[in-house]
Amino acid sequence: MRAVDNALTMTPEIREPQKRILPLHAKVSSALAREAIYEGTLPVARLERLKAAVVDDTVDLHVHLQLRRDANRAPKLEGTVTGQLPLICQRCLRPFLMPLDTIVDLRLVFNEDEENRVLKDAEPWLIEDDQLMFHTVVEEEVLLALPYAPRCEQDDCRPG
Repeated sequence: MRAVDNALTMTPEIREPQKRILPLHAKVSSALAREAIYEGTLPVARLERLKAAVVDDTVDLHVHLQLRRDANRAPKLEGTVTGQLPLICQRCLRPFLMPLDTIVDLRLVFNEDEENRVLKDAEPWLIEDDQLMFHTVVEEEVLLALPYAPRCEQDDCRPG
């Protein structure tokens, strides 16, 4: 049995989709038992470190995450984060939208010993107090996906 949080909800009067904001956190033990799926948007404005890296923080990230156990019964967080991030091209110094499509594939661990054991086989994420903080995970994964020196790759891109 899987629980699903849908990305969009319908308002009967308007009949237009409304954005559903990704929850702040989940209780790992119960989410794993249900193989819970979390979908929604996450405003960049809520992510302090990422907000500092973009030109405009009014954009949203689209997030799809699932907590489940792998074939060896190890707890995992898998999913994707997509969107368009407004960055400054480091060559021409003009703003541009960088497409983002990053994969989240983390092994959930519950103590530092376990974290050290899985380092060679997986990317661990330390869980504290049975809580998985989605916003922190998403922000970290997106920051890791950003290029060191963003470039727009436009035909007219020249050093500024």
